[in-house]
This record gives sequence, C-alpha cells and structure tokens, in this order.
Amino acid sequence: MCLSKKRERAFTLLEVLIALALIAILMIAAAPYMADAWHNNQADAIAQSIKDLTIETRAHAIVSGEMRFISIGDPNLVPKGWRLEIQRFTDQKFRLPLPDELWQFNSEGICDPLTLRLLGGKEPLTLKFDPITGQVTQDEE
Repeated sequence: MCLSKKRERAFTLLEVLIALALIAILMIAAAPYMADAWHNNQADAIAQSIKDLTIETRAHAIVSGEMRFISIGDPNLVPKGWRLEIQRFTDQKFRLPLPDELWQFNSEGICDPLTLRLLGGKEPLTLKFDPITGQVTQDEE
C-alpha cells in the first residue's frame, strides 16, 4: 500500500518578513498624506463650528428682536494651534481681531460684512459671510 503524503503549503518566515516590510514602507509613504487629510478635516470642523455659531446667533437676533454679537476676539473661538484673522469691509487686508472685537447681528438678521481666515494648516481657509443672510458666500482653500 502506497500512502501519499500531502504537503501543506505555508508561508515561510522570509515571505512573511518581506510582506511586513512592504506594508511598513507603504505606511511610511502614506503617513504625510494621512496627516494632511486629518489636518484638513480639523480645519473643516472648525469652519463648520463658526458657520453654526453664525446661524445660531443670527436666528437668536431675529427671534428675540434684539441685537446679538459674536466675540471674534475670543481666544476660545478656534482651538489652540490655529489662528483666526479678520477682514471687515473697511479693512484693506486681513488682521488679527482685537481682544474685545464683536461681530454684530441686528434684529432683522443682518450682520456686518465680514471675511474670516483660518490659519494653522498648509493652506488658509477663507470664509466670506453674506451680510444679509449670514451664510458663507465664498469658501476657499
């Protein structure tokens, strides 16, 4: 009687090490892109929170019939490591907000014309707000 032995096929240690080395090389190559994507997501989240604050403040002004304000000079408006710059209608260029600077919304929901720029990533994120609606009319990167 002849018994044939079935040989099981398995990966050798060398093949496993080569695969792990290739995975490590790919992860190292992808790391800068992943960091950029994370940073861009953080910038988008900050911009969205500012947009939401604008919508909420405008709505409160309309409902209450009173003026409402956003403190642009508040250092807690953006997270640590980020910088907010402002350009009002009368400004020639972007500047840092003053510590007590306010963004005003009247009882009809009309606000001061304003453009904000978020700095902290590779590219600045610019938000230009419409004075009538308070909505972002221009969102650039």
